[in-house]
Amino acid sequence: MNDKKTLEEKLKELSMELERQKNNRYDIVVPSEQLIVLKDGDKIFIDVPQPSGDMKRHGITDYCHGQIADKTGIPMKYYRKMQDAGKLDLLAENINSWLPTKEKRLIRVLDGEVRAVLSDRYRIIDNYDVFYAVLDEFARIMRDTGIRIQIRDARLTDQHIYIKAVSPDLTGEVFHLKDRVEPVHGGIIISNSEVGAGSFQVKPFINVLVCQNGLISDKIFKRVHLGKELGCGLVNWSDETLSLEDKALWSKIRDMIRATFNRDVFQRWVDEINKVSVNVLEKPVEAVDNIIKKYNIPQSKKDALLNQFSLEGNTQWGLSMAVTRIAQDEESYEEQIKMEHVGAKILELKKEELVKEA
Repeated sequence: MNDKKTLEEKLKELSMELERQKNNRYDIVVPSEQLIVLKDGDKIFIDVPQPSGDMKRHGITDYCHGQIADKTGIPMKYYRKMQDAGKLDLLAENINSWLPTKEKRLIRVLDGEVRAVLSDRYRIIDNYDVFYAVLDEFARIMRDTGIRIQIRDARLTDQHIYIKAVSPDLTGEVFHLKDRVEPVHGGIIISNSEVGAGSFQVKPFINVLVCQNGLISDKIFKRVHLGKELGCGLVNWSDETLSLEDKALWSKIRDMIRATFNRDVFQRWVDEINKVSVNVLEKPVEAVDNIIKKYNIPQSKKDALLNQFSLEGNTQWGLSMAVTRIAQDEESYEEQIKMEHVGAKILELKKEELVKEA
């Protein structure tokens, strides 16, 4: 999405895309041995058996290639090497040879491409349903509690939907150095994956008002996508049994959204941050080296981190803000989210873990 668009435009665009995807996808459960991977031209395809007995040929998304490599035990480096070298017949032979056959698979197809190969016990939680259930629960919370809620961002990636929201009624202050106080707002981030890239999650979120940096806590509610074993054939999610399961599921999800959008939850997190925020890190280079190593941050970001750290101030809060500030420059929204998690994790570390020699 284009960040220059207004939030209203983004939400409308997201709603339309979710509707489009809903109308251009299908799910089917098939025995693994009936899946056939083959080269056709300069690409790899999967032939998926249909209830009619016909086969449908589908492309494979990049994310799904990673899933297939994992399920077949083919090292990803070797998998990519075969792709890059154009050895697609060899790649297809490897996949067909090593794909487990004594099991059923849920195949998720969107826009003519297989986007996920999952367990037949995978419990689908659709992004379309998440989006509207979240908006509905925000409205209920505002109506029932008087707490104002503002959506700060909403994104759809190949792997996830993300919805960030904050409340101007959840306010706090983080102490930084001796003469600075950072005002913050509390909120939540909700994420879901339709392709097996993680469970449905609701996490506390803090927005730093001055710089609009974001912190994402790992203290979460999650709903693993695991359900009853499915029979072979096209998946119809509208039957009565699943509707009853949906009712219980969405009740739990709404409860967690409400519990996370809570003044006490927010204030406890701010209090925990203030216990470490003013810790001075006397060796900034070592501190940056330590978090790069601990959280697998690319070395190419080291100079940017050090420069931003010097601007933020040499405290534990300053290091957290340096990470979340450069997160805003990430082209990939998935990477931005990861960096905002790291920013929060830094504030959970003991000072000794940050200043020890790497």
